[in-house]
Amino acid sequence: METTYFPFAQAGFIVLTALCVLLLLWGSHKTFTSLGFTASRVNKKTAIVGAVLIGWLAIVSMLALAGITRDFSGTPPKFFIIILIPLVAILVLTFHPKFREFIKHVPFSWLMYIQVFRIPVEIFLWWQFLDGLTPVQMTFEGRNLDVLTGITAPIFAWICYGQGRKLHKLALAWNIAGLVLLLNIVITAILSAPVPFRVFMNEPANTLIAEFPIVFLPAFLVPLAYSMHFFFFRKLYLQQLRGSNNVTMSATTL
Repeated sequence: METTYFPFAQAGFIVLTALCVLLLLWGSHKTFTSLGFTASRVNKKTAIVGAVLIGWLAIVSMLALAGITRDFSGTPPKFFIIILIPLVAILVLTFHPKFREFIKHVPFSWLMYIQVFRIPVEIFLWWQFLDGLTPVQMTFEGRNLDVLTGITAPIFAWICYGQGRKLHKLALAWNIAGLVLLLNIVITAILSAPVPFRVFMNEPANTLIAEFPIVFLPAFLVPLAYSMHFFFFRKLYLQQLRGSNNVTMSATTL
């Protein structure tokens, strides 16, 4: 089948992934700086973050190019390794004691603004659908409404935190909605793949996500999306906890 849009989708996933890595490194560098570390220590910690991200992308690329991620025959499929490893790593990071101070210095708005990257992701998926390579339910013409999170991210970030506002409850509702939309498409994607428990039987099966460079979507871009939601929830919880402790200390003093 002749493809018209797929080469642009491939290039798009590579460029978007690279841009997101650079954005994470920039944000990490600023946060380490705000923590009061020396310049050399800031650079060292930022380099570690970069090494982890680039190392993971290199491993995923090799697995995809070797055909390992394309094996959907087992239960669970080998493909699941690139889904489970980031999930476990991000959950551990979110609740790690040393991460508390880091996340406290990340602006709430930043955790929302960055979600705008979900717009091009949906465009790339749509291009793949137009070329007959991705099932319709994976796009906004089907069951995938995740583009709404990307579109509304800068709007709600500004409404909730622009000009000194702190509308935490509204931001919390937006993050919950964004996570639900993400969970919806992740489940749809899994149930559209040629796995033993496949539900969506229309063709083509969702196998392209196991190919390089589309594999960056489940291995990096989807984890990036839910990690920003997790970090928001964690930061909000820590702030409320700190506020409760301050109230308790004030009452004790009185």
